[in-house]
Amino acid sequence: MKKNKEKFDHLRSFRLPLGQYAIISSGPLGIRNLREIKDIDLIVTPQLWDTLAARFGIVEEDGVRKIRFAGDIVEAFTEGSFADNPKDAPTLSERIASAEIIDNLPFESLPHVLFFKRYWGREKDLIDIQLIEAWLYPHGVERDSWLPDEPRQPKQPPT
Repeated sequence: MKKNKEKFDHLRSFRLPLGQYAIISSGPLGIRNLREIKDIDLIVTPQLWDTLAARFGIVEEDGVRKIRFAGDIVEAFTEGSFADNPKDAPTLSERIASAEIIDNLPFESLPHVLFFKRYWGREKDLIDIQLIEAWLYPHGVERDSWLPDEPRQPKQPPT
């Protein structure tokens, strides 16, 4: 999974401030070498969003506002980037605050990733759910009571 490492090293070169972002989606799987990732998705604080927007601009695709940088390897999202966010989801602040620091990068906790993968319920999410559960539960992580038991019907999330 050398390509994962190369992507994370490239992200590190931007020296984003810890506590203002977290790597989400497939990134937490990629750092654990559970699968190869094609890009890096971030959630960022409004402050970091403004800084990145001034430098790289904002794009909107399919109703999703994001910032692309690092040769389109990285996409950043913030509060309000997604029109269809679950009401019972952890907040952006909670997700960033509970990020796990691995190799000096903040990764969203796997239970939070699992929550969103279950919410979106796309085919690729179902595969990731299996990978996450196979990694989490043998490592002694207890199932969170707020975590849905089953994926919901597929949504139309960002690609």
